[in-house]
Amino acid sequence: MAWEEDRARSRIRKFMESVPQGEIKVEDFRTFITESRMQKASFADASVKAGLIDIPRNRAITTDAVHVYANLTDFNDVLTEAGRETEASHRRALEFLHAHYRACDELIDEFDMQRVDFHGPRLHAVVLSPEGKENEGERVRVAVSFAAAFREMVERLGDDHPEFRTGVCVGIDSGPAVAIDSGRSDEREPLFIGSPANHAAKLAAGDEGLNLSPRAARALGQQADPLAKTVVLGNVLEHRYLTDELETLGMKASGSARLEKAYAAVRESLEARQSADSGEAVFRFHHKEPPLKNLDYSEHPPSNAVRMDLASIFADIDNFTVYIDNAIATGQIAEAVANLHVIRAEMGAVLRDDFKGRKVRYIGDCLHGLLAEGSRNETDAMATMKAAVNAAAGLRSSFELCHDMLPGIDSLGLAIGIDYGVTPICRIGLRGEASVRAAASRATCVSEAEQQRCDGTETALGERAYRVSPATIREAFGSERVVSNLDVATADILLGTMTSPYVVTNSEPEPMRAHQPEVAPPMRAHDRK
Repeated sequence: MAWEEDRARSRIRKFMESVPQGEIKVEDFRTFITESRMQKASFADASVKAGLIDIPRNRAITTDAVHVYANLTDFNDVLTEAGRETEASHRRALEFLHAHYRACDELIDEFDMQRVDFHGPRLHAVVLSPEGKENEGERVRVAVSFAAAFREMVERLGDDHPEFRTGVCVGIDSGPAVAIDSGRSDEREPLFIGSPANHAAKLAAGDEGLNLSPRAARALGQQADPLAKTVVLGNVLEHRYLTDELETLGMKASGSARLEKAYAAVRESLEARQSADSGEAVFRFHHKEPPLKNLDYSEHPPSNAVRMDLASIFADIDNFTVYIDNAIATGQIAEAVANLHVIRAEMGAVLRDDFKGRKVRYIGDCLHGLLAEGSRNETDAMATMKAAVNAAAGLRSSFELCHDMLPGIDSLGLAIGIDYGVTPICRIGLRGEASVRAAASRATCVSEAEQQRCDGTETALGERAYRVSPATIREAFGSERVVSNLDVATADILLGTMTSPYVVTNSEPEPMRAHQPEVAPPMRAHDRK
């Protein structure tokens, strides 16, 4: 099946009807939690965790929280062995993630925080209580104590198990955001949209250390400048380094006992993993026959992990953080949340229904998906890349339809990155519903990096994806491996599935005859100066 405009329009209309703007209830976190406590008759901490995982699709919860991102800085080195990805290196990488996810979850529970998501080497959590703007400083102190404890946890883990050794970079920001959840019952996907999460993620992208935003520093009663070594990220962000003295003070004040309890649980888990009969995190791989559409993550614990060549696709809504911050400031939260539900649902449907791919997860406003073509024994690289480029074109065409059909999203774009390579897939971390869907490889890392170098009109290929693509794709993407405005109509021309509007001769291109359909000329690779 391929992308069709009429089918896409019909889907978008259905998605708009399923969560209409007028039915989205926007309420404050305190109000929502009070209702949860009354309905569930449980303790506050349990209510917080359950409430923000099980947010109904017609709710948007305004929060004033502290966001913590932790980046395991040496993960890319763990992925390879002598410069190559091997079954052994992938087993080691998944064990690495499994151990750190488990450690982070144990510590999050000790600090009464909320885990939002794990994605590759990045961990995202929030401090939601004590509630209220007046308690912002206390929430930041909890975040600092957690960050210090997590860094020591990772250091201990590396000392006891050298294969898990890594540096950690932590970013912390505080401020208003909106919490929603658009996942299915068996694949919950809590999401905090707004600048604090985005800013914290960027602060965690630096070198090893703990980085505080100016707002978070002020909430501690500290002046930002004495705390900070300023580094420009892009043209707007300031990178704030929190001194070791303050981190150590926070650790001693409230983190030590919690760390000891959490690390005891992690050590017990690791010992159980190493026993012959535990079956926990013993990674065994197999190839899955495409398509990936029917891949059920619940059927793929570590002992039944998939490992195969595939295309990894990242599609990110460009300018979304500014859009949602403006919606919060102007009272347009319901409209923005309804639009996001529709856009994400349609992107997932394009990948799944039109191109038989499989979503790994939504990461904020970004879709991470996997796609493969081939047999029960091997992946067909060229066919996979042709399908992946077509899928990227379908995503952009559907996004253009969303522009036509949804209100107020003219400022948004779509940046898409694709790479190709052998990738392991399974669930790791805690058991059951708390486990994490993982697809981690050099291809997934590169496809995300390719997306990040795009603006809201561009699609980019990683070097490996470019090398294994058919000649028509390599020619279209050019030496920079980037194409602007690659939608379905353009892809049909580039990939040779539609007659070109020009007849190539030894002289100038000659237009097609009048009776033939009028089609725009093929797009060429974006010229970067």
